[in-house]
Formats: sequence, structure tokens, C-alpha cells
Amino acid sequence: MLTGEYAKLALNENKRRKMKESIRYEKVKPYVSGPRIGTYENFFQEHSVEEIYGVYLWNKVLCGSIYPLLQATEVALRNAINAPAEKEFGSYWYEAIEHNLRNKRRNTQDYNHTNLINKFELARKNVVKKLNESRKKANLTALPSTHQPDFNLVVAATDFSTWEFALHTCHYRVNNSNFLWPKLSKKAFKNWPTQSSSDFHKHIYPIVSELRQFRNRLSHHEPLWKGISVTTEEEALKFLSNKIDKIEELIRIISSEKTQLLNLQNLIVKARFTASKEMLDQCRYRSKGKQISIRKKKKLKQFLQELKQKKSPMLVNVAGQSYLVEAI
Repeated sequence: MLTGEYAKLALNENKRRKMKESIRYEKVKPYVSGPRIGTYENFFQEHSVEEIYGVYLWNKVLCGSIYPLLQATEVALRNAINAPAEKEFGSYWYEAIEHNLRNKRRNTQDYNHTNLINKFELARKNVVKKLNESRKKANLTALPSTHQPDFNLVVAATDFSTWEFALHTCHYRVNNSNFLWPKLSKKAFKNWPTQSSSDFHKHIYPIVSELRQFRNRLSHHEPLWKGISVTTEEEALKFLSNKIDKIEELIRIISSEKTQLLNLQNLIVKARFTASKEMLDQCRYRSKGKQISIRKKKKLKQFLQELKQKKSPMLVNVAGQSYLVEAI
């Protein structure tokens, strides 16, 4: 069955060829931005103009497939940390927790703790601002700038980096119930590996930090593989695969059930396929797909069984027409 973004790509090759050849790319470039297209041209050398714009569109499709996973990860992480923290320390728990000092002699606060407070306060102020805008329309008195609204509204207004700051080691101290970690570690992360809490936090913090930076890149519509260490197409595909691995790992550590929920529609599998060379080749008009004949029922049946077992979309060619097909 053809669904979602895949249906848009189920065009016969002749029609696709006519479409891409009819586009005057020099007219499109100003509305995409020369420097941005230049990024693709510098990375994907020995590509035609049509292929470069195909890669550009591949990145768009790629962002569309990975964004729901990052969004699900951010919400899961936010709720996983906030729920036990609020239960233990109450609403606005960031004001109550202790942290390790950067310099004990000078009693200097760790900037990660300061940033955690600043992020929550920014979210609180934004919520109060929106509430006051609504109150103004209703001719009600404005709330004071120090007002503490429903904490759930504040939590929902935070960004990804807030939770990265919360996981920092400045909030970790053994045998001290006023610190977040490791006291709440098992409550927040149901499926953490069977290792010491210290090792676990050293493992999970870099993952969250890495995904937060990856999410920022996606939000700015940059090539998702952009990085100093990524210099070849093969490295770019490996880079993307690694990021999806990290997303899946973090969600799994937080909640097996949420992983199962995402897999109901094969969102992780689809993201992996979109990040594959097969999908890249499809977008840059280099893929012919697997040849299938609907007249040969035995081979068609074998293909359908393979499609079901693979649990990933497949590019096929039937009577000269290309399709992206997935089992449901």
C-alpha cells in the first residue's frame, strides 16, 4: 500500500523525467538560497543540477521522517525527568534541588545549574506573557511578572536543552537526597542498563547532548549530515544511521511502551529507509528499483512475503513505473 510521503514518489519514470527537465532551476535557486544549494553542490560533486536538487529534496523528506522521532524523544525525556522530580520535590522543583559547585572555595555555581534555572524561568515568563495576552482580551487584570502558573504549562514551554542541563553531573551526588541523581535515575529511566548509576549517566548525557544538537540542525533546515567529520556520501549515510540508533536507544531506555507505540506505524523503520542509499538514489533519479511482474504470481507472492518480513518500504518497478511500497 502506498501511504504518506511515499505516495508522492509513486510516479512513473517518464513523468518524473519530464517534470525535472521542465523545471528552470536557475529560477528556483533564489528562492532556495544560493549558499544553501552550494552546500549540496560542494558535498555531492559530479552531480547534475537535477540531481543536486533531488538531494536537496531528499533532505526535506529525511527531516520529515526524523522529526516525529525527535519530537517523541524530547517529550518522553521531558516527562520522564519531570514526573519523578515533581513528585519528590514538588512543583517548580528546579528551585529546590541542590547541585555541585564549580569552585567550593568561592561557592561558585555550576553554569549548567544556572542554565537549568534560566531555561525554566524563561519558559515561565513566556507562559505568563501568553496568559496576560488572553487576560487583556478578556479585560482582566494582568498577572504579576513573578506569577507562578500551573507548572505543567511551564514544563511544556521548555526546550530540549533544559533537560540536557538537568542531566548534567552537577546534579549528581550519591547518598544525598537533595540531588536529582542518582536518587531518581531508576524512576526516570525504566530500562537503564545494568551498570552503576555513575556509568549510566556518563552514557546517557552525551546521547541527549548529541540529539539536542542534531535537532537544532534539523530545525534550521540544514543538511542533516553536516559535520566536520563527515566528508563522503558513505560517511553521511552512516552518520544518519547512527543518529537514528541513538534516538531509538534513548526512547527504549525511557519506555519500552513508547518504542512499541512508534513501531505500530513503523516510524523508526521508515526513518531508517529514508536515510538509506536506496532512498537517496530514488530522489536523485539514480534508482531503478526491483523488477516485479504482476503476471508471474509466484514471484509476486515471494516479493510480498519479502516485503512483510523486511518491514521496510521497498522500491519496485512494474511495467516501467516505479513505486515505493510498504506492508501494513
